[in-house]
Amino acid sequence: MSRKPTKPRASSGKTPASFSSPGSNSFGAFSTASKGAGLSYLAEPPDLSSISDSNVVVALKNLQKKDATTKSKALEELVAYVQAHPFEQGGGTEEPVLEAWDQLYPRISIENSRRVRELSHHLQFELMKSARKRMERHLPKIVASWLAGTFDRDKAVSRAATEGLSSFLTTPEKVVHFWRRCQPQILEYASEAIKETTETLSDTRSTNADDAETKYHRVLGSSLALVLNLIQKLDLSDLQKYQENYDQFFVKDSVWKSISVNDVVVRRLFCQLLSICLKKRPDRVEENLPRVSNTFIAEGLKCTQTGSTVEYVQVLTELTEKYPTIWTSDYHGKKSPSSRLKGFIEKGSQSSPVKFWDFLDYLLSVIPEDMLPKNLDSVQGYLNSMRSGVNNRDEPRGNALGGWFAYLNSAGRYIMSVDSDNDRVKLVQENIFPLTEHYLYPTPATSTWACGGQYPILQKAYMTTATSQFDEVVEATKAEWSQWKNAFITRIRDSPPETSAEHENYQKSVADEGARWFALTGMISAGHEKASKTKSTTPNIPAKYSLELLRDIFQVLETRKWKPFGAAAVVETAFKLSPRLFPSDDTTEIFDHLKNLLSGNGGDLLQLPSAAYLFSSINLLGEIPEQRQVYEEVWNANVMALLKHIEAPGAFSALTTLISTEHAGNLAQNIQDLQRELIRKCILCAVGAAGLSWDLFKAVFTCGALTDISARQLVKELGNRIANVVGEPNQDVIKGLRIIAEEQPDLLLQDEVIHMSLMTKLLAVSEQFDATSDITTLTSLMSTPSKSTSRLLGLVQQSISDANPSSLAIDTIYQQARKVHLSMDTRILEMPVDLIPDTVVWKGELALLLQQKLHPSLAATSTLGGAYFLPTSTSPTPNPSVRRDRDGCSIPGRMAIYITKFLSANYQLDALPHLKQVEIVMCLCLTTELVTDQLTAMSENGVWNSLSSGIALLDAEDLASSARKAINKMAQMAGANPDGLGTSNTQLMHNVVRAFVEEARSLTPRGLYCARATSELLQVLVEHQFFPLNSENHWFEELDILKNGPTTVLPAAAVLTGLGESVSYSSLVNTFYNRLVSDLIGLRPDQEKTLTTLVLLNACVQVYPEQKNPVANNRLLRAVLHVVSWLDTPEDLDYRFAAEVCRFLARILPCIQYVYGSHWERTVEYCIYLWTKPMSQPLDYYLPEIHASLRLFNSLKCIEKDKANEDIVDILEDSAERISAALIELLKLRREEISQPLEIVDSLLLRQVEKIPLDHVRHYSELFGLMASNSRKVQTAAFTILHRAVPAAQEKISVDALLEKKDAQLPGELLSLLLEAPILENYSDELLECFPAPIRSYLLSWLLVFDSFKAAAYKARSDYAMSLKTANYVGPLVEFIFDILGHSAARPLNLEKDGFTEDQIREYDVKLAEAETEERSMQWLLIHLYYLVLKFIPGIFKAWCIDCRSKQTKIAVASWTTKYFSPIIISDALKDVSSWSATQARPAEDEKELVVKVSNTTREVTAGYEIDDQQALISIRIPQEYPLEGVSVTGINRVAVNERKWQSWITTTQGVITLSGGSIIDGLTTFRRNIVGAMKGQSECAICYSIISTDRKMPDKRCPTCKNFFHRICLYKWFQSSNQNTCPLCRNQIDYLGADPKGRRPHEDREV
Repeated sequence: MSRKPTKPRASSGKTPASFSSPGSNSFGAFSTASKGAGLSYLAEPPDLSSISDSNVVVALKNLQKKDATTKSKALEELVAYVQAHPFEQGGGTEEPVLEAWDQLYPRISIENSRRVRELSHHLQFELMKSARKRMERHLPKIVASWLAGTFDRDKAVSRAATEGLSSFLTTPEKVVHFWRRCQPQILEYASEAIKETTETLSDTRSTNADDAETKYHRVLGSSLALVLNLIQKLDLSDLQKYQENYDQFFVKDSVWKSISVNDVVVRRLFCQLLSICLKKRPDRVEENLPRVSNTFIAEGLKCTQTGSTVEYVQVLTELTEKYPTIWTSDYHGKKSPSSRLKGFIEKGSQSSPVKFWDFLDYLLSVIPEDMLPKNLDSVQGYLNSMRSGVNNRDEPRGNALGGWFAYLNSAGRYIMSVDSDNDRVKLVQENIFPLTEHYLYPTPATSTWACGGQYPILQKAYMTTATSQFDEVVEATKAEWSQWKNAFITRIRDSPPETSAEHENYQKSVADEGARWFALTGMISAGHEKASKTKSTTPNIPAKYSLELLRDIFQVLETRKWKPFGAAAVVETAFKLSPRLFPSDDTTEIFDHLKNLLSGNGGDLLQLPSAAYLFSSINLLGEIPEQRQVYEEVWNANVMALLKHIEAPGAFSALTTLISTEHAGNLAQNIQDLQRELIRKCILCAVGAAGLSWDLFKAVFTCGALTDISARQLVKELGNRIANVVGEPNQDVIKGLRIIAEEQPDLLLQDEVIHMSLMTKLLAVSEQFDATSDITTLTSLMSTPSKSTSRLLGLVQQSISDANPSSLAIDTIYQQARKVHLSMDTRILEMPVDLIPDTVVWKGELALLLQQKLHPSLAATSTLGGAYFLPTSTSPTPNPSVRRDRDGCSIPGRMAIYITKFLSANYQLDALPHLKQVEIVMCLCLTTELVTDQLTAMSENGVWNSLSSGIALLDAEDLASSARKAINKMAQMAGANPDGLGTSNTQLMHNVVRAFVEEARSLTPRGLYCARATSELLQVLVEHQFFPLNSENHWFEELDILKNGPTTVLPAAAVLTGLGESVSYSSLVNTFYNRLVSDLIGLRPDQEKTLTTLVLLNACVQVYPEQKNPVANNRLLRAVLHVVSWLDTPEDLDYRFAAEVCRFLARILPCIQYVYGSHWERTVEYCIYLWTKPMSQPLDYYLPEIHASLRLFNSLKCIEKDKANEDIVDILEDSAERISAALIELLKLRREEISQPLEIVDSLLLRQVEKIPLDHVRHYSELFGLMASNSRKVQTAAFTILHRAVPAAQEKISVDALLEKKDAQLPGELLSLLLEAPILENYSDELLECFPAPIRSYLLSWLLVFDSFKAAAYKARSDYAMSLKTANYVGPLVEFIFDILGHSAARPLNLEKDGFTEDQIREYDVKLAEAETEERSMQWLLIHLYYLVLKFIPGIFKAWCIDCRSKQTKIAVASWTTKYFSPIIISDALKDVSSWSATQARPAEDEKELVVKVSNTTREVTAGYEIDDQQALISIRIPQEYPLEGVSVTGINRVAVNERKWQSWITTTQGVITLSGGSIIDGLTTFRRNIVGAMKGQSECAICYSIISTDRKMPDKRCPTCKNFFHRICLYKWFQSSNQNTCPLCRNQIDYLGADPKGRRPHEDREV
């Protein structure tokens, strides 16, 4: 479109010479004046020829285009350009750009695109920052547009313009000064902008009407806003300087017509502008009163004012107050102003706020009197219009109050203006009374009078007529209320009988009407009472008629035998909503009716719905202070009558209602019969009697209806019923006690016996069963420290010092003790003596536990080692009597848990006497050691009776961990002086260690555990360097324990193992070690001192590193040779000596590894002997020797690895096969129970078994049996061997199956492991998280099955798959997989979220799985097995899917498989095809290679076989859901065969892939074999010398004479060209092309 250049408009204002604010450098002088607004789209485009940057030129040109996106991008580019040219670089943006922007900015800033407008202001700000001083002369041209942007309706645009201006206008003074200096430019812009129209601002040819109007309203609004702000901000003197400019603006019709434009913002701005003009320039308004009257009344009232009615009415009111002639003499409209106003009122507030009605009411009050209607018809017309406005469907609900108030105010004024008395009465009857009438009895005919039930409106309507100065209006009001009362009672009398279907609904409507009646009369009565106090006159007209109504209602109730419950509900409503009616003298008859309710009607009334309302009315009567005496008479009369009918239906509810007030509670205490009845009813409620609710129980204690004696009796009865006969909590009784504790807590706390009994029973119940909210609340309320501290102390001590099945749990005792401690006046973290367990009881119970025999397997794991062999049990009976709680925990265990909880919470023992601290620490250490050993051996009759339950095991583990942390923390806080000097903690640890050393001198289990505790404490002290290295000799001399004797062996072993290498420099220890070696050389196994010597020697060896043994090698060699000599008769060494000898040799032999001799062979032989000898005792006795021998063997292997001694290398090599057999024999040992020592032994054994060569294993069948072991280590060991052996055997199995032409079979022992598939229902969730051994055995067995598949040939794999399918082994496996992984529940495991990678899906590593949690290890194995199922036997799995009955499972499996497994299976399949293609065997001379191409992107394999420069091509496409969906084979290029044969090959190829478990390689092999077979013996056509003809067929016509073959089509062409049917070679006659029987063909097509 061509653009006509237009001349710029001349400026009409004067330009000031300078523009600067005091003390500000923001701007200098305006060098040029503005040249008009330039808002029209026809404005002259800027001259861009002087701009140096072509990119900027393009951007500026793009600003002149129509597309908003183009403009926004151009603005973004310009912003980036300006930011790249800051003022510091060459003075900023060049001048031509600024000049061009002066012309573009006004038009761009009013565009319809919000983004364009926002960017325009942002660019203006950036130009200001870049040009700085140079921008001052351009500011007059764009300042008005910039300021107009601050009034933009879009917040983002307004914010962009405001932020730019506020960057230099930093104070309010600067803002005012800026507006003052820019006044002429702003006025010029506003005057020019107000002239614009939609046609000048927008090209209507390319802009729709809505967009054009929006832009016009934006410009119009900005023009008004600018002038409005000028008048608001500037003083009158400043305004007068440019009076002419303002006159030019206000003379425009567009300004005055703004009140009627279709834009709310413009209308509001004009209203604000006119309002400010009335204040600052009233003369200008007065000069234009006719125009104002025309625009504001004639036009403004007529047009819509939606959204601007408040401002409009407000300004109109201001005009009316100042210039009332705008309604009269200055008005020249076609219609009268009253009719215009009436039409405006009918529209209502037009979605404006409620204050519109306030302004309208005020406007109507100031309108000239001549405008008010005088006759009744005109008044009603106005009121109807106003009512229509209030009831307008678009009127906001919140405006109802203001609208009706305005209506009633107007009605009040019209009452005054009407002259006739009859007209006044008619006016109120037709225009005010219907409001109240509709409220009391709403009907569809009166729906226009609905006021939303807002009482201020109704009260206003009542006051308008009741307080009128005209008597006839007041009398009309009384007559109306009388009529309403008569109509209401008539409706009550005429109610249908109770047998009617409408009875209930009708009575509810009566009750609702009564509620409305008395709500209104109550409000009027309250207003009357308030007015009477202020000596004002507010008549209470409805009171008289309301009392008459109640008397009539009682008459109807007695007549109808109290059945109309709606009428009874009206009585209740009267007392509830209008209590001020009843101090009247006219109420005696009403009270008599209430008093005789039951005495006159017997028990019949109790069963009726009316009873509840009437008894509630009695309660409400008690709330009226003036009628309190009457209430007591009425209440007593009804209660006494009720007790006579207490068993009648409805009596319970009536009694509940009557006692449910505070006044009734005081009265109830005076009636003994009532007290007994209340106790009986409360007990029945608490025991869950049918038909009784808790309302009565709550009311009794809420209102205090029981005396103290009765209440205690009830509490005692409830306390005896807390638990039922089977010990379960009686929840209803506990609920009742909770209610009592909440309402009257003193009842439960005052009596000590009752309080302690209730507390004990509640705590016991809360432990055995899940604590409900009632139990928790009741216990909390009864444990108030201020009243029960001393009692709780006794409860804590009693509970902690005893153990029986009914004992409280330790957690409960601890919580109670914490409450007691918090209530005591002690330091926060110091434990008072009163809360400490009784150490006498603790030590006595520990003595019983320490009499029992030690578990022999502990010698394999303890740091004391063989010291466990030395003590003997002192218990006279095998099972001493130990008191235990219901979890099997003994008193020492309970006390240890209790004290550990305090220590873990950072409580200190400093407040206790020192001796008491020592006793507590010693008992805690001994208990911890006992618990640790019980956990290690998983034995019974220890601190816990058994650890078989999960709760007991968890508690024991928590105690061992927490107690050890607490003891270690105390040891760390000790000082560094072993003599006991230093801090209190130092003395504590010193005394504890001394006491333990003394008690360890006896060779008893107690002595051993004291030695264990000593060793543990010393290790902590040494670890934190609290034991000085230069003081051990003095300490050893003082203790006198470095001797080989029965009283020193345990202390010496404890100290040596505890201090460890820290005493390696001690001369006393060195001497003691050498002495022990010397003593050993002269000892025999049958001597008592031999075992203690070995134990101490092994303790001493731990002190020294391997290469720093202080004993001479020759002496060590003599000791070794002496000990080895005992091995000549290994049967003479029992398990104790065997363990200690192996432990001794394992530590000494590396010290003499370079010495040759027979001792190496005898040592190896002894190890083999220990591993293969028959066992006459339980396995626990042999674990120490097996553990020590495996450690010894490992030492020998290390020496062999270092090749330090050829003897050991030769011996181990010669004995390798025997050693392997012996190790496997260890695997076969029967493991009845799993314990930590056994796990350690199995771990050592596993390390050795993994290294066994396969040729050393003779019979694998035994290993299959070990797969079913309960020991995970044994399972892993057997699996490790079989995992290597099974694939190695597949080659032989495959060959034998082919040679012997029989089916390959999986080992029967392996298949037997698959028979008992695990079922989810047989395992709990907790057990599944531990990955049970049977499940692990089953799944590892499947891994071995798939190991067979991996290494087997095609036929063997097919045989294996068939055997699995026949016996249905796969179904139980996949069902278990889907049960565990969540598919059966439609919540399959999210492999991405749980961190399972593709490598983990493809491979399962048993060793790596050991590092994972048991649950994750099982999930990993299941996922990998599912992958193997899909890879090797997809056909069987698809068959299972078809047979699966659960649609939910199938859907979950399909999506899960497609998401996680299909991509991997597809990738593997394509990778296998690529590998197979690259390694194809070289074809024979007459054959060609199969050309295979793999596309991973399209999941497609194409295979082609070349024949005569053509390729027979097929495509194998793998679907996304593979292998759940089978591959599809399609032909691409058929060559050499007919269509039938070709399709046969494709079908055969797809069938082979499907039947061979999805093997694409097998399908390609079959396809190649078919083509090669078909091409065998085929010769070229003697005519075309090709095998394939143009119709893709081979030669199929033969000459009967020369026997040469020809293509049918070639022979036909030959006949055509030669005109004879002769052979091209021999020229003999050939029959015409007829049938070609197969029997005549020399070679038939071969097909597989």
